[in-house]
Amino acid sequence: MALRPAFSRGHVDSGRRAARRTRGLPAIAAAVVLALGAAGCGGGSKAADSGASDAPARQGGKISIPLPVDSRSLDPFVASYTATADGSRMAALYDFLMTLDPKTGEVRPRIAESLKPDAAGKVWTLKIRPGVAFTDGTPYDAAAVKANWDAHADPAMKSLRRGLVAGVTTEVAGPLELRITLATPNLSFDRTVAYGLSFIASPTAFRADPAGFGAKPVGAGPFKLKEWVRGDHQTMVRNTAYWQQGLPHLDEVTFKTMADNQQILNTITSGQADLTVTSDGQAGADAKAKKLSVQTQQVDGGQFLLFNVKRAPFDDPRARRAIALAMDPGAMMKTLFNGEVKAAPGMFRENSALIDPSVAQQPSYNQAEAQRLFNELAAEGKPVNFTFLTQQHATARKTAEYMQSRINQYANAHMEIEAIEVGAYITKGLVNRDFQAQNYGMWQADPDPAFDTLLRSTSASNYGGYANPAVDRALDAARAATTPEARKQAYTDLVRETGKDLPLWVWQEATTSTVARTGITGVSLVSEGQLLMDQIALTG
Repeated sequence: MALRPAFSRGHVDSGRRAARRTRGLPAIAAAVVLALGAAGCGGGSKAADSGASDAPARQGGKISIPLPVDSRSLDPFVASYTATADGSRMAALYDFLMTLDPKTGEVRPRIAESLKPDAAGKVWTLKIRPGVAFTDGTPYDAAAVKANWDAHADPAMKSLRRGLVAGVTTEVAGPLELRITLATPNLSFDRTVAYGLSFIASPTAFRADPAGFGAKPVGAGPFKLKEWVRGDHQTMVRNTAYWQQGLPHLDEVTFKTMADNQQILNTITSGQADLTVTSDGQAGADAKAKKLSVQTQQVDGGQFLLFNVKRAPFDDPRARRAIALAMDPGAMMKTLFNGEVKAAPGMFRENSALIDPSVAQQPSYNQAEAQRLFNELAAEGKPVNFTFLTQQHATARKTAEYMQSRINQYANAHMEIEAIEVGAYITKGLVNRDFQAQNYGMWQADPDPAFDTLLRSTSASNYGGYANPAVDRALDAARAATTPEARKQAYTDLVRETGKDLPLWVWQEATTSTVARTGITGVSLVSEGQLLMDQIALTG
């Protein structure tokens, strides 16, 4: 007799399954495109940090957090974890097994006591702190973590994190101890856990109602969902049985859905809302001008042009290089965002400690060399004519039109724009891979696992079809590194290779900012931009 997975959607009727498949399409790339669709741009660095209030926190009170998109679901399998979408909502409901400090790059345990590898990084041991329970009373133990990770691996769940557990097997070694065996050694697996496997749902509640769990989530976080009016707000109330005594500080948090960033800032300025998280550099600058508290963290990634290397004209690396040389990202940021948003040096943030700064991540603007390459390709019967796929959003369209105006000034090069709504964009570009070049964005506190999944030749999320054995070896070396120096060498080798091949071209740096009114304290971000919800408090 076949065993049913610990979590299963198996008894959900076919109509519900079909509905979930339909709703799930936009979620496939939520972690990389929602910030663009909502904010239009990926970050800026000129809005100086003004810091959060250091006044004493008081117990009690309510706050409102406006965010630009509503949730599709609040289960750990298909929810978006991005800063501007469900990241902080999930943190409120589930808390974290592990977090990543975006400033230091350190992985830190929360509900986990520890996560340690053997010498090779092949077998890891997770230990969970005692005394933690979900809000339905189910113990938060090794069996619960195993049930969640097994569910991510189950194709029927259609989890967006399925690739993170590929080849991973788990064994409950004790009530609070999970033994994890990887298909290949990976000394950075703790970063994978912090990135996408840290939100753990009550297996009891999920088994009882798999179809409805996303609307009635049960976690072990500092808050519980009280009300969800779709398209408008989610109200969460204090978890009185939270594992950290005396926390959270707040009695209630309301996440408001508010699509326009300026409206969000205006509501905070007027005192109608309290706090938000944004990946829009222009919004961060505007918030500073409004005398709001702004804290900005620079991360890896950014906004970039992703080439389909399987399709002409970008199956020829000279075409990719010509486009990169043809564009001046500094002038682009000045024209589009008044210089408030900064051009990126490449996939890794400026002054990254993970790569050798003497190795250029991508070529600099060079009109003459760009034109030479365009002419050379045209002489071979391969003019660089292409369509740029992007989202049907005002800022995304404005960015595409700027690029079009610059590319079309060159002889033997021509760019068209296809701007479509986000669901169709994801289906066309990321599911069907039906594009020549497309807009893409990433906001990552650490390159692993996000860069690995985008660039590894065997990855299901390698949307551009890029394959380079030297890049695969560099990614392997980064995961096998036992010292910071070895990891730095591996990622330097990575950017050296991608700088030659140019599977993508980054034009805008990645930052995530918190914006808060006076009277809010305890505001800090972890991992990819999630708020530590138990720490936020009112002052006075």
